Amino acid sequence: MSDLEFMQAALAEAQKAAHLGEVPVGAVVVHQGQIIARAHNQPIATHDPSAHAEMLAIRAAARELRNYRLSECELFVTLEPCIMCAGAILHSRLKRVVYASSDPKTGAAGSVLNVFTNPQLNHQTQIEAGVCQHEAAHLLSGFFAQRRQTQKPKSREIEVAGLNNLRDLGGLKTADGRTVKSGLIYRSEQWYGLPEVSVEAAQAKLQLRSVWDFRSHGEQVRHPDPHLVGVENYWLNVLADTEQTLAFDLVQMLENPDLMQQHLGNGGAEQMMLALYRDLVASPTAQQVYAHWLNSLCSAEQYPALFHCTAGKDRTGWAAVLLLSALGVPHETILRDYLASHDKIIAKYQPLIDRCVAAGGDVAILHAIFGVQAQYLKAALHEVKKQAGTMTRYFEQVLGISPHQQQRLKNILLTD
Repeated sequence: MSDLEFMQAALAEAQKAAHLGEVPVGAVVVHQGQIIARAHNQPIATHDPSAHAEMLAIRAAARELRNYRLSECELFVTLEPCIMCAGAILHSRLKRVVYASSDPKTGAAGSVLNVFTNPQLNHQTQIEAGVCQHEAAHLLSGFFAQRRQTQKPKSREIEVAGLNNLRDLGGLKTADGRTVKSGLIYRSEQWYGLPEVSVEAAQAKLQLRSVWDFRSHGEQVRHPDPHLVGVENYWLNVLADTEQTLAFDLVQMLENPDLMQQHLGNGGAEQMMLALYRDLVASPTAQQVYAHWLNSLCSAEQYPALFHCTAGKDRTGWAAVLLLSALGVPHETILRDYLASHDKIIAKYQPLIDRCVAAGGDVAILHAIFGVQAQYLKAALHEVKKQAGTMTRYFEQVLGISPHQQQRLKNILLTD
């Protein structure tokens, strides 16, 4: 038999792995021109991280020859060996390895590193590559494409005409492997000005029982939420402590780029937003509001629930951070959800931004105000550390949300 035929046998093993849902890698060991061992990837099925095709084939060949040395054997494998398998190849004294496709992420035969050319090792194995490369690469790429498609998470975005920043918090994974239930808790921007058909469509999709509005009294009076039949509305002014102390009128500034540059230029916009986020954590009123909201969410009667502010990015964004933290969602996932609002809100306010820029406004200032940045959330989390040391202690000592209440939230909102 030829190298091509031996590799075709390895590819047949790789197909078996693919059918089992394993990464499609196959291997055969050849002794004196005959295949004496065949294997394919099985780490998932066997709960064994070492159950790579090469490892299993080497073990089977050693049993067949009743010898832990395979110095007269050759290994044909469809993917470049990793460092673990390279070690086994060297220890077994295989004289030759032929692999089909290179592995740019973990390959230990030249792609990432090459253990086989180290002169300090007391055995050198001959390495050859490229036999059936196209077939092996195609099998791998097809497998991963299919897996990405089947594992692609359901979109959390809710499409409603007039709403850019409405999404379900469901589908997010916790650190212990559970998932936030879909269809129970939503975050959004304000619903004021939505056509009646959009309001009806949104309520038909969400089936809300409660809506939590974190805006100021002035915002709520100017832009009231639409009335939803059978829905309980709650108004909680997060920034009541600080809204009267603002030294400027943002609307006036947007109409006067020179004034905006004077107050918010040279990093002033970012500093204003950083101060806002610190207030969301440290302000007594904000603490009371978020504590009341989280406590209320411990009741299953509130769901499905929606919480929002004007743009759905700052007051709403911090509320989402608190809730997801209480549920045990990792920081990286929380940050991605937080930053997901940026492009959506910029797009919503793009006409206003364009008018201001046309009048001489600085687009960087406008993006700092209307968008979100990782540094904003970092400032809030730093303030949490300053207030209580850890998020856990902040929940218990500052917000008064007990471990029992946090468990209640998990019981309602998480699924295995």
